[in-house]
Amino acid sequence: MKVAILKENLKEGLAAVARIAQKNLSLPILNSVLISCEKNFTCLKATDLEMGIKWWTLSNTEKEGEIACPLKIFQGLIDGLSVEKLSLKTEEKKILLEAENFTAQINGLDAEEFPIIPEPEVKISFNVQASLLAQGLAQVTDMTAASSVQPEISGVYFNFSGRQLKMAATDSFRLAEKTITLPEEMNEEVSFILPQKACREIINLFSEREKDIKIYLSPNQILLEMLMSETPHPKIQFFSRLIEGEYPNYQEIIPQKFDFKASLQKNTFLQHLKTVSLFSNKINEIKMRIKQESQKIELEGQNSDIGQSASSLSAEIEGSGNMEVSFNWRFLIDGLNQIKNKDFIFTINKEEGPAVLRPKGDSSYLYLLMPLRT
Repeated sequence: MKVAILKENLKEGLAAVARIAQKNLSLPILNSVLISCEKNFTCLKATDLEMGIKWWTLSNTEKEGEIACPLKIFQGLIDGLSVEKLSLKTEEKKILLEAENFTAQINGLDAEEFPIIPEPEVKISFNVQASLLAQGLAQVTDMTAASSVQPEISGVYFNFSGRQLKMAATDSFRLAEKTITLPEEMNEEVSFILPQKACREIINLFSEREKDIKIYLSPNQILLEMLMSETPHPKIQFFSRLIEGEYPNYQEIIPQKFDFKASLQKNTFLQHLKTVSLFSNKINEIKMRIKQESQKIELEGQNSDIGQSASSLSAEIEGSGNMEVSFNWRFLIDGLNQIKNKDFIFTINKEEGPAVLRPKGDSSYLYLLMPLRT
């Protein structure tokens, strides 16, 4: 293998694959990146056996070949170089790196020891804008729960139908759903569950990329692919296994009618909530009193070891009478932080049902939170 490559391109690629090639004591080969050179491309590959990534860049390849290289050392070396171009070549199982006024030799690993990243037997494919997918996914991913009893809720549920993609996540105490519009209509309804770790990688890889990505789906695996700008060749391919099982029918628990509807300014509410939360108890309880007649919402925190605090703020409240309800303030803040508008709508019923938070004037996101039963 012998290739000339731009340092910034190689640095970008190593950053893209580094999160997957984490420290693995039982299989040290997984701590490495597979460097493959063919024709005018250099490809970096990493996998943890559940996920995999392939990242390509244009390069000047004099001799094709591939070798596995310890990622941590190689990435640290490339990050520390202040050069524009560099050369990589292999001699036996060693990687020779040459740049202006610099040389290095790294002990590599046999490429044949590197696990094969399986590609899905594609049943369905469709397009979606990368940044919309990643940014929408960021609004729901944190609401999943690690559960061996219900492995389905340890991932994010995807449902493609018509020209809509719904992504939902729940830990049984709260639920978030984000809807985005697809560039073209789906011929059939498709749903699957993607592990939380894979969702985080998609957010990391695609949040700042405006191009479309193509999603290829098989019964137990997914592939996301983005092409290069310079040529119709893959730039990034991300692979992940899917979670088997049936996702809970969460639509049934979303209330369609409400006894109270309040419109609030998000930052003001957050400020009051964070202040009162200093006096919350061991279960992070904050009491909320809705007073329709005075158009006020009162927040109260009480802790027998510390003391108590109360705060009141104005709100536009529809409904009749008053209501008192308790929430885990941390869960409440989690939902508010994912609302991007400056105002939000808070709705709830007098029975022991969930509250629903939505951005004002935006029906694409909702956050559902169960009250504390005290």
